[in-house]
Amino acid sequence: QIDLMIGPPVRGIDVVLKCWRDNDFKNRLLEDGNAAVQELGINASNITSHTVLYAVENTSNVHNVIVCTLCSCYPTTILGLSPSWYKSTQYRSIVVFEPREVLKEFGTTIDDNVQ
Repeated sequence: QIDLMIGPPVRGIDVVLKCWRDNDFKNRLLEDGNAAVQELGINASNITSHTVLYAVENTSNVHNVIVCTLCSCYPTTILGLSPSWYKSTQYRSIVVFEPREVLKEFGTTIDDNVQ
């Protein structure tokens, strides 16, 4: 009952650490997210919907920011419960049009030459 109130264990950090330590795993994650996290015993899908997990990599040329559409596929087993601001209409509408400004508010400045 407690698990239902606080959500499932968050396993995203396990995925990130594995990528840092194992380049082959990182490549498998970028190719097929669901299969790669299954290697760690993580089911990317949640109880209400099958999730197709796409992993993206920030590089020196590209910085990604994720915007959730609030469908039922949010991977709570990996990311935990989403914070209220992430679900807000204000955040979702602004980050689509002004991603650099939103990232700057979080303390991340992206150079102009980075996509």
